Amino acid sequence: MFEHFDERARLCVVRAQEETSRLGHAEIGAEHLLLGIACVDDGLVGIEVERLRAAVVALSGVGDGTLEDWSQFAPETKAALEGANEQALALGHTTIEPAHLLLAVLDADGAARRVLRESELIVADVRERATATAGRARPAGRASGAVTPPDGRDVDARLLTLMLVNDTPGGRLLREHGINEAAVRAALGPPDPS
Repeated sequence: MFEHFDERARLCVVRAQEETSRLGHAEIGAEHLLLGIACVDDGLVGIEVERLRAAVVALSGVGDGTLEDWSQFAPETKAALEGANEQALALGHTTIEPAHLLLAVLDADGAARRVLRESELIVADVRERATATAGRARPAGRASGAVTPPDGRDVDARLLTLMLVNDTPGGRLLREHGINEAAVRAALGPPDPS
């Protein structure tokens, strides 16, 4: 299930497991996945993880359950994890990032949305932020799909874009590594007018 998740999206799932255990809940719910996303990137959700955790406790309390198997996902969470791939594909991305996970969690229309409302966040604003963030280079490192010109040599964005849209071995190789047209444009900047 996680083969298309980037490192940060996988970390969101691990953090969700940790949050579930911390709160003593018996299964990983969408609200825990939301907490996991906020642990990895609270700017994406738009709230500090501590405030979000407080909202989860206000709605669900603190349990005495133990998470025996990290794969004990609630049905809503399973749907969100599977839906993240659909979110990525709908945006033309081949790698699932935390923003795609967040979009899928918001589509689940359950506990995570209630937590956001309890935190006084507007779901539409969170969705807009996630959509705008998906597939964009992150300032703190190389984003999945980003292209960095090697050794200072000029890279022709038009050539890379042509390779991506045509079914050539080079285009397939680029797509397999998560490089898409948006990543090329973001990494290389606006086209040279000359």
